[in-house]
Amino acid sequence: MRKKLVSVLLCAGMIASMAAGCGSNEGGNSKQEETKSSDSKVVLNVINYHVGTDYAAEYYDYLFTEFQKTEEGKNVEFKFEEIPTTDAYNQKIKLLISSGDLPDIVFNGGNNIINLAVESGKVQDLTSYFEEDPEWKAQFDESSLEFNSVDGKIYGVPVSKEISYIYYNKDLFEQAGLEAPDVAYETWDDFFKACDTLKEKGITPLGMDTADLGWLTNLWYSGLIGTAGDTGNEFMNAMYPTDYNTPEVEKATTDLQKMLAEYTTADAVGGKYDTMATHFFNSEVAMFPNGPWMIPDIRSEEKAPAGFYDKVGIMLLPEYGMEMVPTPGDMVGAKDPEKTEAAVAFLKFETSIENQLKGLEMAGLQPVSSQVEIPDSLKDSDPLMAEVLEIQPKAKWTYGQNQAYWYQNVIDTFSTELPELAYANITPEEFCTKLSEAAQKN
Repeated sequence: MRKKLVSVLLCAGMIASMAAGCGSNEGGNSKQEETKSSDSKVVLNVINYHVGTDYAAEYYDYLFTEFQKTEEGKNVEFKFEEIPTTDAYNQKIKLLISSGDLPDIVFNGGNNIINLAVESGKVQDLTSYFEEDPEWKAQFDESSLEFNSVDGKIYGVPVSKEISYIYYNKDLFEQAGLEAPDVAYETWDDFFKACDTLKEKGITPLGMDTADLGWLTNLWYSGLIGTAGDTGNEFMNAMYPTDYNTPEVEKATTDLQKMLAEYTTADAVGGKYDTMATHFFNSEVAMFPNGPWMIPDIRSEEKAPAGFYDKVGIMLLPEYGMEMVPTPGDMVGAKDPEKTEAAVAFLKFETSIENQLKGLEMAGLQPVSSQVEIPDSLKDSDPLMAEVLEIQPKAKWTYGQNQAYWYQNVIDTFSTELPELAYANITPEEFCTKLSEAAQKN
C-alpha cells in the first residue's frame, strides 16, 4: 500500500465530506445514471485520492488533463470526488462494494480488493479488451495479469510494480560511527547490532507504526519472514495463508516484538504512518522502510528540510531481502457501455509506455512494463531513484507483504493486535494464533 504524508486540515475536511456523501444513497444513484453532460460528453465518475499533498497528485492531474487532449479522451469529462488518504479511500470503496455504486474508474488503493469487487458483480471483465489489443497486453508480464484475474478473467489493469527497501539517514549513521552496507546487512543479527549501536548513541533506530494497518511494521515483518530461508520465503509469496503458527513466522514475530519494544519511537504503538514519516524527515529515526513513491516527498521542501534528500541512502533489508509484488490494478465500475469504453481508454492511456516513464519521473512509480527504457539522465536528475533501480537486481530474496497477499480480516487483526504484542500482553505464539484463527474464518 503506498503511504504518504497528508495535510491534516485537508484530510479532516475531505473525510467530513466523504461521510456526508456516504449518507446520501440518492446522490450515488444519480451519479451512476449520469452518462453524458449537457454538451454530449461522456461523464466518468472518479473517486480520487491522489490530491492535495499526495505523492502522485501532480502526476494524476497531468493524466486527467492530457487524456482529454487525445482522440479517445476529447469527449470525456471527469466528475471527481476527492478523498485525501488511501486509508479513507479504501474504506469508501469497500463500503461501496457492499452497498452502493462504484465509481466508473476504481483506482488501486493498495489493498487487494479484486476478489471482493468481482464477487459483488460491480466491476467489468476486461479480458476482451486485452485480447483485442495484443500490443497493450504485451506490456504486462503474465504474473501481473494473473494477480489481477479471477477464474482466468482479467479485472484489474496493473499500473506499477511495488517494491520496498530501507531508507537510512547518512548523518545519523555517521554520528553513531556506523558505516552503512553497500547493499544490505548480511544477517538480521548484524542489523540488530547496528540498531543497538544507534540506540547507545541516543538515536532511535527504526520507524514503525501500528495504526491504519501498520504499514511500516508490516514491511519489517514481511522482511523477517520472507528472508527466513526457503520456507519463510515461500510463505511470504503465498496467497491467503491460513497457518501462521510456523517456526519461521513465530521467530519473526519474536523479533518484531523486540523491535517494537526496543528500537522505535515512543509513539509508534498506536501511531500512524504520517507521524512516523515526519520523524524520518526530521532526522529523528535512522531507518525507514518504504518504496520509491516516497522519493518525491523526500525531495519536497514542503515535507522535509532543505537538503534532506542528500542525507538519504538506501539499502535492501537484511540478508538481501526486498519486497516485490504485482500491484492490485485499476478496475472499471461503469455499467453503461459508453462509459466502460471511455474508462478502458483512460486505463490504456495511464499505462502507456510514455506515461509509465512519466509516472516514474513525477511520482516514483516503478514501471510495470519491461519495455520502459530508463534514460541515463535519471542519474543526474534523481540519483536516489537511479540507485533504487540499480539495487533491485541485487536482491537474493524477494517476497510479498501482508496487504497484498493476506485476507483482509487477517490484515486487520495484525494491526489491532500489534499493541498487545508490543506491550507483551500476548506472546509471539499467541499473536500468530490470532492471525491463524482470523484466516481460517474465510
